[in-house]
Amino acid sequence: MPLPRIVAPLLALLLAACPGSTPPGPGTPSDSGVRSDGGSPGDSGVPGDGGASTDGGVPGDGGTTDDAGASTNDGGVPGDGGTTDDGGASTTDGGVPGDGGLPSDGGVQGDGGVPDGGGVPTLTVDSPALGDGRVGQPYAAQLSASGGLAPFTWSFTGTLAAGLTLSSDGALSGTPTAAGTTIPNFIVRDAAGATASLQVVVRVQPPLTLFTVGHWNLEWFGAPNQGPANSTSDGGVTDDLQIAGATNVIRGAGAHVWGLVEMVDTADFNTLLAGLPGTYRGFLANNTTYVLSGASQYSAGEQKPGIVYDSTLTYRSAQVILTAQAADFGGRPPLRVDFTTRIHGEDAPLVVIVTHMKAFEDRTSYDQRLRSSVALKNYLDQWLPTARVLVIGDWNDDLDHSITTENGVALSSPYLNFLNDPAHYTFLTKVLTDATIRTTTEYDDVIDHTMVTDEVAVDAVPGGVQVLRPDTSIPDYAHTVSDHYPVLTRYDLSGVPGPRVRLTAPLGGTFVTGTQLTFTWRSVGVDTVRIEASYDGGNSWDVVVPSVSADAGSFAWTVPAVESDLVCLRVVDTANASRFSMNSDRIWFLRTAPRVIINEVLANEPALPGGTAHEFVEVYNAGSAPVDLSGWSLWDALNRQHVFAPSTVLQPGRPMVVFGGPEGFTPGTPDTVASSGGTLSLNNTSDIVRLKRADGGVEDSVEYFSTVDAVSINRSPDLSPDAGFVLHTVLTPGRQSSPGRRADGGAF
Repeated sequence: MPLPRIVAPLLALLLAACPGSTPPGPGTPSDSGVRSDGGSPGDSGVPGDGGASTDGGVPGDGGTTDDAGASTNDGGVPGDGGTTDDGGASTTDGGVPGDGGLPSDGGVQGDGGVPDGGGVPTLTVDSPALGDGRVGQPYAAQLSASGGLAPFTWSFTGTLAAGLTLSSDGALSGTPTAAGTTIPNFIVRDAAGATASLQVVVRVQPPLTLFTVGHWNLEWFGAPNQGPANSTSDGGVTDDLQIAGATNVIRGAGAHVWGLVEMVDTADFNTLLAGLPGTYRGFLANNTTYVLSGASQYSAGEQKPGIVYDSTLTYRSAQVILTAQAADFGGRPPLRVDFTTRIHGEDAPLVVIVTHMKAFEDRTSYDQRLRSSVALKNYLDQWLPTARVLVIGDWNDDLDHSITTENGVALSSPYLNFLNDPAHYTFLTKVLTDATIRTTTEYDDVIDHTMVTDEVAVDAVPGGVQVLRPDTSIPDYAHTVSDHYPVLTRYDLSGVPGPRVRLTAPLGGTFVTGTQLTFTWRSVGVDTVRIEASYDGGNSWDVVVPSVSADAGSFAWTVPAVESDLVCLRVVDTANASRFSMNSDRIWFLRTAPRVIINEVLANEPALPGGTAHEFVEVYNAGSAPVDLSGWSLWDALNRQHVFAPSTVLQPGRPMVVFGGPEGFTPGTPDTVASSGGTLSLNNTSDIVRLKRADGGVEDSVEYFSTVDAVSINRSPDLSPDAGFVLHTVLTPGRQSSPGRRADGGAF
């Protein structure tokens, strides 16, 4: 995922491309190297103009100047009515203007740099859209050339950034190992031996250390008689499997701070801490060493909030807040912990509030969540109006609508008071809601959230929200560790203090002329912003809108009639042009819509462990440009079953396979993901599979009316957009399915 915010121009072009070959000067033989016109030998060795044939065997003009009348010169192209060949004004050489006395034809480029005879255009290196690299992060860019005769071979002179290599096909890749600036000269040679070059500045930024925040509902952690049913191993001590699972996940995630809820047993919590690296500290809300009034709010056997943090944070104070509204919080008022940490080059305060809202779907519980949300926002508005605050934990409700229904209709989210104040508060986990990426083992609703103030939101890394899935590695996770999944968010706290702006969309993708593209951004300390677009990799910029309120946070724009794979978009502080943020991934503008198809479907899963996890849908990019699948979704006849994650880009001629669950495929299989909804729920008898774009429109669909055990249906011919479906065993006898491969089993 592209994480860093780009804070400087991505590239500078220093030298123009050189011509691929140099034409001979005046007086050099023309027309295959032999002089022509005026009685001298010319035109492929045929005598000129004295009544004999000229110009490749075409009769001459009885002694008059070459090319009189209907004679042809220079490869059979009609002459110029008696004017002297190549005299600067007349037209020979296949209709290409003369070259003022420079030689023509014979494969030498004349006529002002246009190949003689209307041939191959001059070879040039395209302006490469090379972004900044960063130490320790994989880097990839593709050089390209125009004109010339394919295939092309690439090389360079000078120095590449340490850790990068250039392949002969123009792929610049590797992992930079040192920060700095290099200026390699990239050289392309075509099949005819012509060359062109371009010198480019390539910058590598210092390593970026992201600040990571985690939260996790550890179901009745350490409670001897409650919580996960199988949390104790045979012959082990109470809850040893839960403790070991929680310790391993937290240790492996690398988060700097964790908010934990449903923490019961202090001794088990201390065992968890002891299993973490020595840089970690932590406490529960009833620990009077840290929380003076904590014991009066939380007893030893109650579910409590807790905090775990590493040495990048310095503890300052802690308190249990909103105790007057404890009942609305289900008897679990929030824990506030004040830290200082390094933020934009200086030690700065950071407030973490760990919350656990009232559970259950009944109307009484919904009203409690509604009142506690009002109380929490009033507290933040009054006491922390300009502070950096993260509110993390189990909110026990979703953001698009509530888990509570009346007369079969879902109520509005109880957190609309925050959602309706986007200038000051942001639910970073809204992307999980939008993508239906569950945070519990049982339900599709997203109920574990991270909400931050605008002072923090501007530093949140786009694409930095992640739901960990320990159930892929911990056996019987839901019955040994928890019924919730951990949630991580990430922040870029590097750079200098002061106002800042961050583009959050679009960061990459493919967009079609005439469609709507919405810019979104976050800012702090900025009054107005300017939005700009470049279609040549950032060399020149057009103003999209000169000024819009920074607090608006979004601007809708119609994609112009431009076709380019070098599009850059940015949002700029109008008060200081050096403060800007631009897309981190590649953007394409196309005049025609891309084409993504459903190519293969397995609805009747094989009889293997994991059951319906082996169902799959294979989609394929049948177009000529990459397609950003972020927010696209797969549906059965009734329900959305999968949403493609942010920054999912499907390259031309490539597949993407979605399985019902992680048990259906070997982890690490290329181009393969598990359904975000936890299942595909495809019926064996009949069903409809739909691929929908982010705007809800249907990109492709397939309906089937019967299935065969363990046999998929596949386009026939394979990968053909408008072809029908047949059983895979009919298309390729002996092969039941081919997820992620061609129908014959070959690689893409």
